[in-house]
Amino acid sequence: MAFKALLLISALLALAAQGARAQPDSLQGAWLEEGEICADVFIDNGKALAFRRPASAFSAAFMVQGRQLLTPLAHCRIGRISQQGERQIMQLSCTTSISINAARAVFALRPDGGLNRYSAADGGMATRYRRCTSEALKAP
Repeated sequence: MAFKALLLISALLALAAQGARAQPDSLQGAWLEEGEICADVFIDNGKALAFRRPASAFSAAFMVQGRQLLTPLAHCRIGRISQQGERQIMQLSCTTSISINAARAVFALRPDGGLNRYSAADGGMATRYRRCTSEALKAP
């Protein structure tokens, strides 16, 4: 009986560890496609970065704030997050000015601190993003 209890506890701990790894914590902040200029898309409002207004619908940029993923035109609630190898798959519920839709985002953190966004959970081309900070917004 003690052995079964130990197996159950081990299984629950493994699930908890897996769930902890698949959290948006490591994605918190403002992200912009590599090659773009952070100051063209984001501003520092004194508390955090925000999208410069009017926002460009064509900016390959997003922000993760808590359990929300924001783009220049959409506000998404992050639902379930699953891990598939190196990739985190977020199930999203997104609202725009004209619709509410389910969406999915697939990310993998890179060792250099950036991230790759994929169109599929396995395979596919990666779009490279870098994190924007308040320091990156200051003029040189």
